[in-house]
Amino acid sequence: MIKINYEILNEKKILSFLIVLIPLFLISGPFLTDLTISCLAISFFFIKNKKKYLFNYFFLFFLLFYLILLVSSYYSEFKMLAFKSSIFYFRFGLYTLFFWYLIDENKNILKNLFFILFFCFSILIFDSFFQYIFGFNIFNMKLINPSRVSSFFGDELKMGGYLMRLSPLLLSLIFIYYRNEKHKKFIPFAVCYILLIQTVIYLSGERTSFFLFYVSILLYLIFLNNFLKVKLVFISMFVIITFLLINIESPFKQRLIDRTINHTKIFEKESKKIVFSQKYNEHYISAWRMFKDNKIIGIGPKNFREICKKTQYNLSKQTCSNHPHNIILQLLSETGFLGFLFYLILNIFLWSNLIKSLIYKLYLKKIIFANSEICLLIYYVIIFFPIAPFGNFFNNWMSAVVYFPTAIFLWMVRKNYKAYIGFKGINNIPLKKYKI
Repeated sequence: MIKINYEILNEKKILSFLIVLIPLFLISGPFLTDLTISCLAISFFFIKNKKKYLFNYFFLFFLLFYLILLVSSYYSEFKMLAFKSSIFYFRFGLYTLFFWYLIDENKNILKNLFFILFFCFSILIFDSFFQYIFGFNIFNMKLINPSRVSSFFGDELKMGGYLMRLSPLLLSLIFIYYRNEKHKKFIPFAVCYILLIQTVIYLSGERTSFFLFYVSILLYLIFLNNFLKVKLVFISMFVIITFLLINIESPFKQRLIDRTINHTKIFEKESKKIVFSQKYNEHYISAWRMFKDNKIIGIGPKNFREICKKTQYNLSKQTCSNHPHNIILQLLSETGFLGFLFYLILNIFLWSNLIKSLIYKLYLKKIIFANSEICLLIYYVIIFFPIAPFGNFFNNWMSAVVYFPTAIFLWMVRKNYKAYIGFKGINNIPLKKYKI
């Protein structure tokens, strides 16, 4: 039997290289992303000293959620469809642990990840403007819709979502490696770069991404430490660019602003309350009815697309979809209250730590979280924002986006992270860490 030797075969370097390429794979589609994650998950079994990575609150939390998915799948009506989604879901947890292990082995992996992510953002920004101006991108991919620039994503139309979701991670990596006095010259560049991201998300025509990017900006302004002058300059420029975007007549303005005002609202129609739009309203009503009939463990992962065809859940031809387009209602309908409970606990964790950091900063004059940590908390607040339309939670591409920064956050909350980045609270008082 051949003994695996990481040092001889150089697997760690290869796997580290694959990890930092995940932002690039996400642009190419789900295949390379899922293949990489599966390979990394398998690789976890070959590392030594697994105890540190297996015995922690994150992995316990993940295993309990995975167990709920399996139980819900077992009792679902369409078992094959449910198990196809849930039985190999464990790979996301193991991949996260292996990524964490690789960061411990080589801190430069995060610096390399920053450069790859920065490259992906930059090429998307350049290509989006190119496609907007000429009607095709640098690879001759045509503009499919005059109000939807999609760059390399083609007919997937999720370029704005990619930038919106991963921008807190990019900012977090910037705070890790560009935090010293000598890096102050990068601040104006960073401000302009965020404004470029804002504009490109606008060109994508993705209303949810555009709205959530504004939410993330608001959270940065509230929770990030220091940079008061930069925040004031940034918000002034941000407001000016926003004013221009929403007042210049264009197909993008018509889609994002006019159409949103006309269709995305709560209103009364024939004595019925409509949320957002008729189509989304029917998804939500159908999902809620499914939850009421299956309160504990739901109908099973990915079963919404089939159960919605039943008479008691089908309101019209618009009712059925692959998923309910809302993370809360998808978890309630497909995994029941037990699955939703994990979402609730996670949100309590995120918001309690953000609010705690603000209270300590304002009233106790202490900083307990570095800006890089705050950015990752904001990452998940935005990903799991409750009232916004949401992609399929069990989709491989979406799951990759959800779990990608988790290993970085797990590495950050270790006791020696703040020492590694030279972090100290105000008045040089390092503060107590929470457990993971």
